[in-house]
Amino acid sequence: MVLNFTAIEAKVYEEIKKQKEIDLDYLLAIDESKDKIRRAVETLKSQGTIEEVIEKEPFYELDCNGIDALENGFIDERFYNYLKEHEVSISQINSLEISKLKKEEVVLAFGILKKEQLIEIIDGKIVLRKDSSEKYDELKKTLQQIKNQEKIISLNALEELQKRKEFIVKKEKQKKSYKFLNLINYEILEDQILYLTPDILKSKEISNLDFKEFEVTKLPVPKDIGRIHPLRLVFRQIREVYLEMGFKEMKGPYVETCFWNMDAMFISQNHPARDVQDTFYLEKKGDLPKDQELISKVSEIHNNGWNTGSTGYKYVWDLEMAKKLVLRTHTTATTYRTLYNLSKEEKENSKYFCIDKVFRNETIDFSHLPEFHQAEGFIIGDDLSLGDLMAFIKEFFKKFGITKVRFKPTYNPYTEPSVEASGYHEKTKTWLELINAGIFRPESLAPFGINKTVIAWGFGIERLAMFIYQKPIKDIHGDEANLDWLRDYVVPKTEI
Repeated sequence: MVLNFTAIEAKVYEEIKKQKEIDLDYLLAIDESKDKIRRAVETLKSQGTIEEVIEKEPFYELDCNGIDALENGFIDERFYNYLKEHEVSISQINSLEISKLKKEEVVLAFGILKKEQLIEIIDGKIVLRKDSSEKYDELKKTLQQIKNQEKIISLNALEELQKRKEFIVKKEKQKKSYKFLNLINYEILEDQILYLTPDILKSKEISNLDFKEFEVTKLPVPKDIGRIHPLRLVFRQIREVYLEMGFKEMKGPYVETCFWNMDAMFISQNHPARDVQDTFYLEKKGDLPKDQELISKVSEIHNNGWNTGSTGYKYVWDLEMAKKLVLRTHTTATTYRTLYNLSKEEKENSKYFCIDKVFRNETIDFSHLPEFHQAEGFIIGDDLSLGDLMAFIKEFFKKFGITKVRFKPTYNPYTEPSVEASGYHEKTKTWLELINAGIFRPESLAPFGINKTVIAWGFGIERLAMFIYQKPIKDIHGDEANLDWLRDYVVPKTEI
């Protein structure tokens, strides 16, 4: 059989035949028209004349914090060096002014040094435990190797940099080459036209032109096609369950004031959840609600409990702290915005749900990501009890194939009683926390004029996805997701 080749196809064929195996970059350099070379390669592949070989090679690049650490040192290193020359008490942490360190970075640096056991607290003073210069030198040496695209020597340093947020980014290079497979006979057909263009149609010379023939009876090589992300399917399943139960959906913004994210729901202004090690703060401040009566009630409840029978937190509530902007740490902020906007009738009897994204300063591991999704819900009604809440939770998760659920008491500032439910993860043979729930405290409902019982819950959708697909979170969602699995995943059957 004699094949018809264009001149460029013949040129590519002869070059690969001569070299036996050739890199794509080398091949692209043999002619000015790179697009023609790529088309020629695809033609030769479809005819079984050559074979494409793809090698994947991982590499790393510096992220924003990595660049800063290489130029100025790690924030914990800077704080450590400051402690070498200054005596600092634990009570001074929030008021320290250190060159090249923001106030929130001082607190974060302190937490890192404490975790690494490089410092200790003795009689209220921060005391250095051991020299850390060798540790930081190794980390910065690894950062420099990454910057220069050199071989990374210390795998321990690489692992630590991966655990730190936004220091390095793992990427992947693809190197394509082509192997010669079969000899063929061909002849070159010159001056054939590849594409039918609008200009050709306008010229009315189409009958006199010589077009390249294509083999249209052969099926093309299968290509990867887009699919709905498995996490998105879980969103849909959760939404279907809620809607079937008669819930309405609520929405709220990603960026919230501390007022809606914490203060309105009776979270103390000195609660650990407000720490920068748990929460992403923004530099600017936001606007509080124009309803001064609402703000006054929230303030009084924090200060002395207002008319709820509570003593509050016995401090002076700080209006400016409530204006701070954060990336919302839970969709409960949306719940309280909704409670404020409910009609008089809905404050007597209603049920709402929310499915949305939240952000927490978490270290990435088997079951945690700093950016994840929550499904939130609440029911307002008469004579609702903790038993009703637990029964709802068990029935809800049963629809997703989770039948082993156990409860234990927990603490939430805005619910009492509060429970935490865990489900049994068959693959790892462990119990994993699934949901946090409870009955809203009077202090968290009084500012909104709600006197009925409100049961509420919130859970991480990624956790539920772990159960459904029996995979770690990192394989399902995020920078380290398993792309091969995402292309081929099978959705397990559920009761929905």
